[in-house]
Amino acid sequence: MDSLSSLQELTKLSHTYYERQWMYATAGNLSARDGDNFWITASGKHKGELTDKDFVCVSVNDGSLVSASAGLKPSAETSIHQVVYSKMDDAGAALHVHTLDSNLLEFGIGKEEGFRDIPLPPIEIIKAFGIWDEKPNLKFPVFYNHTNVPTIASEIKRYMETKGKPQVPFLLIEGHGPTVWGKTVAEANKHLEAVHFLLQVMARRI
Repeated sequence: MDSLSSLQELTKLSHTYYERQWMYATAGNLSARDGDNFWITASGKHKGELTDKDFVCVSVNDGSLVSASAGLKPSAETSIHQVVYSKMDDAGAALHVHTLDSNLLEFGIGKEEGFRDIPLPPIEIIKAFGIWDEKPNLKFPVFYNHTNVPTIASEIKRYMETKGKPQVPFLLIEGHGPTVWGKTVAEANKHLEAVHFLLQVMARRI
């Protein structure tokens, strides 16, 4: 899929997520890989009104700005997307939203601790990740919500360099929201819908 098609797909999803109350106002960010670069929603753009012109191009290698229309700058959370793409060659899209249930869940991740693996309930929706084991014993990484976003990105990088790729295609920043990825925008969206349901189940079990 060409970059324009990917941006149009992301724009459509941003409106859908706004309607679902996953991306209120300027919250959240969406991106798609384009070779050695990726396109990501520009900072400060209302996700219910996003267009395919509201994206900037960033380097996968170092997160530097490659191109942007006048007045646009990368999302504050660009560094998180850059780590996802740089550490996972098969990631073609990454989606970050702020759902209610993801913010209601509390795991008590300490600032010095940085991150912790949390067990997932072995429910049917996990098959959306291509995992078909009966009652799989899976965990997902939850990260401390540092005020400085590049610090969160550094912790995600440390996790992947020390523990490897997560068992499932998503991570959670506590008190903030999930980031998911997939080979395509469509696959990432499928994963996000599954993650949303998983976190709903977990929030109701507390």
